Amino acid sequence: MFDPVDDETALEEVLAFLSAPPEAGTADDARFGARLRQVIAASIPAAEDDDAEDAPRLSLDDDLRRRLDALARQRAEGHPFGDHPDGIGPTLGMDLGLSTPRRDP
Repeated sequence: MFDPVDDETALEEVLAFLSAPPEAGTADDARFGARLRQVIAASIPAAEDDDAEDAPRLSLDDDLRRRLDALARQRAEGHPFGDHPDGIGPTLGMDLGLSTPRRDP
């Protein structure tokens, strides 16, 4: 794994990678993915009833937040359960089949 960094440093690294994207499959690409997940997690807006300690540690403008979310989704296209570093899979009760219209009796 990579050396832990604070959220501000992770954001700086992500912004640097956005201007010069790493080649897919390289160590820099893996580090970019890890930092991207860290930045997104640190910037999740808190719900109204959340404690003050659950407030986001990073504040991103809406445009940057949308770009990072889209990039994270694009990077996870080959991973139907997300790009989790531990490779967790489906949970009990998940419907892995194709979506079919639901019929009410």
